[in-house]
Amino acid sequence: MAELTVFATTYNLNTRGASLAPSHLQHWLHPAFQGDSAGTTNAPDLVVIGVQELIPLHESLSGFGATFIANFQHAIVTALNTLAASLFPAQPASFRSVAPGPDYKSTSIGSIILLVFHNTQTVPVRKLGRPAIACLGLGLGSTYGLDFWSEDRGGYGMGNKGAVGLRIPINRGTEEEEFWETFTFIGAHLAAHDKNLAERNANYRQILSSMLFTPSSSLDRPLRVWQTSHIVFVGDLNYRLAASPSGLEMALKDSSLYEQPNQQERNSGDMSALARERQKLVALDTLKQQQAQGKAFTFLGEGDLKTFAPTYKRIIGQVDGYNKKRRPGYTDRILFASYRAPRGSLDDFSDVSTERSPLLDGAEEQDSSETVQIEKYDSIPDLTVSDHKPVYALIKIPTPATDSQHRYASQHTTPFLPFASVMSPPPTDALSLGARRAISQVVDRTVGLTWYATLMLGAGNLIAGLLVEGLLVIVALTWWMGLW
Repeated sequence: MAELTVFATTYNLNTRGASLAPSHLQHWLHPAFQGDSAGTTNAPDLVVIGVQELIPLHESLSGFGATFIANFQHAIVTALNTLAASLFPAQPASFRSVAPGPDYKSTSIGSIILLVFHNTQTVPVRKLGRPAIACLGLGLGSTYGLDFWSEDRGGYGMGNKGAVGLRIPINRGTEEEEFWETFTFIGAHLAAHDKNLAERNANYRQILSSMLFTPSSSLDRPLRVWQTSHIVFVGDLNYRLAASPSGLEMALKDSSLYEQPNQQERNSGDMSALARERQKLVALDTLKQQQAQGKAFTFLGEGDLKTFAPTYKRIIGQVDGYNKKRRPGYTDRILFASYRAPRGSLDDFSDVSTERSPLLDGAEEQDSSETVQIEKYDSIPDLTVSDHKPVYALIKIPTPATDSQHRYASQHTTPFLPFASVMSPPPTDALSLGARRAISQVVDRTVGLTWYATLMLGAGNLIAGLLVEGLLVIVALTWWMGLW
């Protein structure tokens, strides 16, 4: 198989999924079909879509939003195939879900959804191994509980915050020779609000310790997030700016024409005024600060964050502008790691562990085409449905090594990221994790159904519903005590 292109995108819809028209979806996904340097438009091989807050929380927790979620998934794949048909009329690409079951089945928890599609022309079904799915509740309850439920262990929180993952082996070899690599995709929505920085870091550690991908064979052991060849991590990670961006008004405007410095400017060290402001803005990003301190996302890198303005909290219906009640932030992110991306091969991989995989021997002598490249990292500011802006990345993964020493001929034995297990907390045992997941699901349904019933009693008004419920309780108690 040739070089593989991954289009990854994330969008927090602020419970306004019903406001997305087919034209919005096509506008959002159109960057997946980017032209190359020769002017040729190419379809991606894999499409990874993370969505947060698709529908109101009471609908997702109660389970009553399942039909809407299914229709949304269908609309997404329809938009992808419509775009492909318009761009490639002679031989349109066709996209299909890599998840088990129906084509539109996703991994989801609460209103957090992860969709992964493969291009059936370039990555046919016969090239796919058996997928594994993992879900983790990171909401209320995930960092509290009994003493032996450490804050580094997750899986028993409510689904208002959480992470969903899909792990899929892909045969990237030729018809004659097999070469398997494992791709892991994570969609997450972490703890909100400026003050909860430590809780966001704890959410990250919970994902590393408690997101286990159960194998289809009883002979294989469960695998953790970092036990993979490539990982794409998308979502609303909720990291904000460390301080108010006063004096950086230009950097906060998406309508500003941001031009990447040409090669001469790069060589001379010159930068545009906007680029300089954006650099100061990125220096305030708390996610990068936590990475530098080794507290979170230490083995993941991303593209150039200076290419777009902070994506939250925006004003619905406007390209520019921020809600003054919140500090702006680069909340919506796409991070990536690969065994083919050695230290220093990507601009922001400065925190990658120096521990190396044997597969990377001699990687420094390879040209840039031999290592993973993030070709594009940007937002779509003119999508104004939500108080977030969608973010996307185009990631190019090179052709695998062809020598026999580095060949992996089975989907059960693939190269892993060159990182030591000490980078993450001790694993949560499967029995404890299963019990916690069961508890979280019961809590989700109980809270969701109660919330839903309250809104129904109040004709859509929560306060009115609580008053009606209180009145009904008083009437019931009066009758039970024989006072009526």
